[in-house]
Amino acid sequence: MKHWHLLYCKRGQLLRAKEHLERQEVNCWTPIVTIEKIMRGKRIETTEALFPNYLFVEFDPEHIHTTTISATRGVSHFVRFGVQPAVIPAMVISEMQSHTTDKIIAPEIPTPGDTVIITEGVFAGLQAIYTEPDGEARSMLLLNMLNSPVLQSLDNRQFEKQ
Repeated sequence: MKHWHLLYCKRGQLLRAKEHLERQEVNCWTPIVTIEKIMRGKRIETTEALFPNYLFVEFDPEHIHTTTISATRGVSHFVRFGVQPAVIPAMVISEMQSHTTDKIIAPEIPTPGDTVIITEGVFAGLQAIYTEPDGEARSMLLLNMLNSPVLQSLDNRQFEKQ
């Protein structure tokens, strides 16, 4: 009977391990997510493995032995609890597969309404309210100047989420 297990792959060899396991007719899956983050002051979207170097595999241990899978190129070892490789319930895998299409926003990226602190420039040290992105490298902030709200566009490197 087929069960899901978790493998730890050698660094940078996840795709190689997946390719070689699929040749052995082992069902492989690694959750890939889209993450929105700020790199070098620009807001970008990137795809990354949710669990780097980990690969979920589904196989029948009566047809393919665990040592065969452990000896596959790119595979380091099974994740184990005690002596036996950990068995992942199929419900957990299907639940994760249903959520991998979700976009994740890195915690350091402000969302509209968040309070931010301006760290550079003329307004350094002031609090502001993040309103919206203004292109790739800038954002619109709402400042309270002399008891009246002022909308100001600042470089993404000039403020940080509080």
